[in-house]
Amino acid sequence: MEKEDFGQALALAEDSQSKYGDKNLFLYYLDTGMLAHLNGSYEKSNLEFEKAKQLYSQNYTKSISAGLFSLFTNDNAVPYYGLPYEAAYINVFCSLNYVMLGKINESVVEARQADNLFKKLVADSTGKAFYRDDGFVRYLMGLIYENAGYINDALISYKLALKAYPNTISKTPAPDDLINSLYNAYLSLSMYEEAKNLKDKYPFVKKNNFANKGELIVVNYNGISPKKTEYFLQLSFDKAWLYYVNADMIQEDQEEAQRITSAAIAGLSKDTIKFSFPKYVRIPNSITSFSIKNNDGKSFMAQDMATMMENYLTHYNTTIYARTIARAVGRYIISKQITNNVEKNSGEKTGSIVNTLFNVANSLIEKADTRSWRSLPENINILKMPLEPGDHNLTLEFYDKNSNIVKTKNIKAKIISNKKTFIIINSLGN
Repeated sequence: MEKEDFGQALALAEDSQSKYGDKNLFLYYLDTGMLAHLNGSYEKSNLEFEKAKQLYSQNYTKSISAGLFSLFTNDNAVPYYGLPYEAAYINVFCSLNYVMLGKINESVVEARQADNLFKKLVADSTGKAFYRDDGFVRYLMGLIYENAGYINDALISYKLALKAYPNTISKTPAPDDLINSLYNAYLSLSMYEEAKNLKDKYPFVKKNNFANKGELIVVNYNGISPKKTEYFLQLSFDKAWLYYVNADMIQEDQEEAQRITSAAIAGLSKDTIKFSFPKYVRIPNSITSFSIKNNDGKSFMAQDMATMMENYLTHYNTTIYARTIARAVGRYIISKQITNNVEKNSGEKTGSIVNTLFNVANSLIEKADTRSWRSLPENINILKMPLEPGDHNLTLEFYDKNSNIVKTKNIKAKIISNKKTFIIINSLGN
């Protein structure tokens, strides 16, 4: 992905299906669907995402019983059933796939599925779900409706987007273009009073006057989503001495070394308890925005995916901590009971051996759930601008936070009068 060789990345993922395993089949379909999408293999992408949809639907109510089983092992012992925002973004990418394939009606179906998902999340949680709506998804689906000529549906979606953005867990501000799109939807439907009220609140909005031009919409997947890793706390007691380890494990080799060290400390200690918790680590990316060379238009951030993922995990950390602590303490109590019984029946030396084995086993078993949809972008930037009909060769310039040009990319766009042309790109600045 860093080399933008998505065809090779897709082939690698497919060759590695057995490494995902049956418990992570949902993640496998998410990754193959996303990599095919990035590779421009839009039909294959939808086939993979449809499999992910079916799994999510089938497993929607299974997480509670699975969570109970994980109390005796670790969270990785249960299948990865998927998160609500992952289900919503399947619809996003499928909808864009259909747009790129020229299947406009099918793209609208995905928009309606996203709307139904949000309704279900609200209904099932009586409005209390942490993720129950998404300003970006509503905004993009508004563009999809508008692209298909469903202006009334687009208007509703834009209104919902404007309402949802302040409450979206990524805390991304509502883009000015969303407000301008809503304003023009009001005008298209002759809702002049509503348009006036919106302009009074947002004076920058203006009527689009493309004068037979077409509209270019560049959707940029910027960066790579943060990696979900783990840190652990290990308490080891021996003859009134307390050994304390707090290790941030980032790279795979460091993770294995720390795990072995942790197990060794556990084996040498009389008593040990280990707690492992998940966290996200960002992948370095210097790009913040982009523009078309020699044009005034500049991209805007439509969704901060990385912050959304981090905030979702933070919100559920209390539950994760409680389950992790209960699991670790529960295993410790059980192991002590068994060790004490062995000491009574077989002597202190045998009991000590059993105790050591339990300590090492508990240390190795305890592992945080570090599974996530790794092929998502860090954030999604969009650029919209009118262009004359015809074929265009355009140069995109990507900027860092100091407005320095980090890299450039050439794209081709076929613009049709009074139509929208979507272009999907990606960027990563080391």
